[in-house]
Amino acid sequence: MAVTQWFDLPVETSGNPDTMSQAEQDRLAKNPRWSPVFASASSASNSAYYFSHVTREAARIVFLHGLWPAALAIWARNGRAPWRALTPENARWRDGSLTLEGMVEGLEVERLEPLPLVRLAQEAHARGLVVGAAVHGFNRWQWAEADFTVDGAAVRVAADALSVRYGDGASAKKRALASTPNHYQVLDRRAVSFPPIRNNNAMVGYNTAVGTLAELAVDATNGKVALLRHHTILECGNMLVPELVSSQLQGGVASGIGLALHEELPLYEDGPGNGTWNFNRYHLPRGSHVAVWAQTADILPPLSDSEPPKGMAEVVMIPMIAAVVNGIAHAIGHRFRTLPVMPDQIQRALA
Repeated sequence: MAVTQWFDLPVETSGNPDTMSQAEQDRLAKNPRWSPVFASASSASNSAYYFSHVTREAARIVFLHGLWPAALAIWARNGRAPWRALTPENARWRDGSLTLEGMVEGLEVERLEPLPLVRLAQEAHARGLVVGAAVHGFNRWQWAEADFTVDGAAVRVAADALSVRYGDGASAKKRALASTPNHYQVLDRRAVSFPPIRNNNAMVGYNTAVGTLAELAVDATNGKVALLRHHTILECGNMLVPELVSSQLQGGVASGIGLALHEELPLYEDGPGNGTWNFNRYHLPRGSHVAVWAQTADILPPLSDSEPPKGMAEVVMIPMIAAVVNGIAHAIGHRFRTLPVMPDQIQRALA
C-alpha cells in the first residue's frame, strides 16, 4: 500500500484533484498516462471498496482476454460445445474451476467439463493470451473510465491506466511490445472520462451502514456503569473474509465501549507527556466490561451479488458510543457531552 510508483504501470500526475478547475483537468487528461492522483483517498472503513474495485477490474481483463478464450479453445477442441455461442455472462467459479450455467443453443452448459484454474492458465500461457494485468483507478465519487485496445480488441475499463502481460507462447511481435522488467505492455488509453470536478461538492460515502442497541445499568451508589448486553446490525456489502468482519466488529465494539466509559486521559501538563502514564492509569476495557458473552450481531445480506464490499473498521465504534451515552441518559436523566463518562461524573449528576 505504500508503493505508489512501479515499473509495470507508470502513471503521471500533477495538480490537486480537490482544487483544480474542470478546464485544467480536461487539458491534463490529454496525456494518455496522466491521472489526477496516484492513490485515491481511502480510510479504514471504505478502503475495501477502493482496493477491491481495482482488483476486480484487473481480474476482469485477465479473465475476458486470457482465461475465457482459453476455456473456449479447450471446450471446442474437445467437441463438447457450440463455443461461438457461449458468453462469459454464463460463467461461474465453483470450487476453483470454471463452469457454465444455463442453456446455449439447446445444450445444457452445466454438462460441460469444469476447467480448473491451473489448466486454464496453462492454455492461456501456451496461446500467448493475457495472463496478467495492472490497473490504476481514480475515484471522485464515481470511477474514471477509459478505452484501451487489448490484444486487438477495444475495451472499456473502469480505470484510467492499464498494462497487460502476455503468456509464454506469445508471438515475437507481442513480446517486443513489452516495455517493463516484468514483461508488461503499457497501454496508452484511446479516450478517458474522469469524474467531473463538480463531484467534489457531492455528499457521498462508501462506508458500511451500522447500528447498535445497548442495555446497561447504572449503580446510583457509586456511579459505575455495567453493560449488560448489546446487539449490532451491520450491512457491509459482499464480505471478502467473513471471519475478519466478525473480529473487526467485536474489536471495534469493545473499543467504542472503552472510549465511552473507561479510557480517560487528561489534557495538557497532566497528560501522557509527563511520563507517569501507563496501563496502570489508562484503563482499557476487559472482557467483563464489554459483555463479551452477551453480545450479538446481525450481518445483513448484500443487496445483490454485484454489490461491492464497503469496508469494515472503526465505523462499528460510532453507534456503540452513542448507544452507551444514550443509555446513561435514559437511566439517570442527564446527558453527558464529554467522554469518557466516569463514575464520579455520574455521582455529581445524581447529587
